[in-house]
Amino acid sequence: MIITVLQKSADIYQTGGKLDPSGFEQQITFQTYVPPVDLAPFINHFWTIRWNNTTGQPYISEQVMHRPYVDVYLSAHESGIQCTFRDKRDYEAADDGRIIGARFKPGAFHAFWRRSLAGLHNETIALQQVFAEAGQTFIENTLSLPDDAAVGALAEMLQAQNPQYDPNIEIINRIIAAIETERLQTVGDVAQWVGKSDRWLQQLFQDYIGIGIKWQLQRNKLLDAAKFIRECDQPDWADMAYDLGYSSQQHFITDFKRVFGKTPLQYKKELGFQASE
Repeated sequence: MIITVLQKSADIYQTGGKLDPSGFEQQITFQTYVPPVDLAPFINHFWTIRWNNTTGQPYISEQVMHRPYVDVYLSAHESGIQCTFRDKRDYEAADDGRIIGARFKPGAFHAFWRRSLAGLHNETIALQQVFAEAGQTFIENTLSLPDDAAVGALAEMLQAQNPQYDPNIEIINRIIAAIETERLQTVGDVAQWVGKSDRWLQQLFQDYIGIGIKWQLQRNKLLDAAKFIRECDQPDWADMAYDLGYSSQQHFITDFKRVFGKTPLQYKKELGFQASE
């Protein structure tokens, strides 16, 4: 039997979704792998997570605020397909463990699901709903392999689905990159940039992401805010709200608290710095 072995990524993957990057790095070992050429249009990267918690207390991470990704993952405890989550999510690392996964590019899971993703946000679905061969035997055999061979086996499972090129996936990724780099802040901004109607954009994101584009625009604002708060010693909340396109400082604070469960000031204090709101 030939076992595919994937190459580790040369660069360390930095996700803007980590709300406490330093805490994550102290507790978790995270490694990414380059996808095979035929999966590169669909897969951002393959990944492995390991932890060895010797404190006797579970490590609770509330640091991940999801971007519009879908992940297929395998572990001894649980395996499945995690669809896009609207808000911040908690993860627990007790004892020791290992997870093998694949992260799809935004919208690319549509090439495997082959129907609208509307209504699947905040859902974790069974592997065999999409990958019939991914039963318990496949999971156990894959997890028995070293990390690089395990992600290779996961890649082979995806390749067997023979996903087809879809230009909408490329359009979605161009839109998301533009939102993050060109400071597009409204649906109208994005529609003008891509040359499509607001309605067309909303439907595209519902079908391929499972959530409308307004969610993506807000998510980007709040991730930018969290990053700035972490990196700035003395944040000016009014200037930050204005730069992010909010009509007022209070509107920004309300939005931040609704999604993060804490105000910007509380978030800053929990990172170990005193500031005034």
